[in-house]
Amino acid sequence: MVRAKLQFIGPAVMFAAVASAEGAAYALSQSPSSETLWYINLRLFGLFQTSHYLIGAYTELPYFQLLFIAIPIIVLASYGARFKRALPLACASNLSCVYAVFLLYAWLAYQHLPAAASLVPFLVVTHISLGPDLIVCGVLVAATLLSLCASHLGYIRSLRRTLDDR
Repeated sequence: MVRAKLQFIGPAVMFAAVASAEGAAYALSQSPSSETLWYINLRLFGLFQTSHYLIGAYTELPYFQLLFIAIPIIVLASYGARFKRALPLACASNLSCVYAVFLLYAWLAYQHLPAAASLVPFLVVTHISLGPDLIVCGVLVAATLLSLCASHLGYIRSLRRTLDDR
């Protein structure tokens, strides 16, 4: 029971973060002159903006991260938790961790892109800001990693039990 709750934390936190980021983007599109919404969208949820740029190179579907990543993960986790199915819950916790690592990768890749156009290729290494993006990324990675570890430890424990029974 406790393991299932720990496994559900990662997908739930990821869904809440993606839904909040998409909600902030939608609110900004409705009121583009709001300084507060600009701050929320660019500073608090800039992590999702950079991943949107990477994903946008392959698809132009609006709300792609919410509709095709976050919602399927939370539905899979909810199904596993509701019907006490270990495999769907474990898959959801693993997928949420994979997505959190992708967000971290996208954010780190964006930190090293040059801001100006140049005819000569070069790499500009800037400092990594310790602002809201890093905090949001840290919370997402920590929550999904906790969920992932609970999932793997549960499977290791059940494997040990079956091996001890033989």
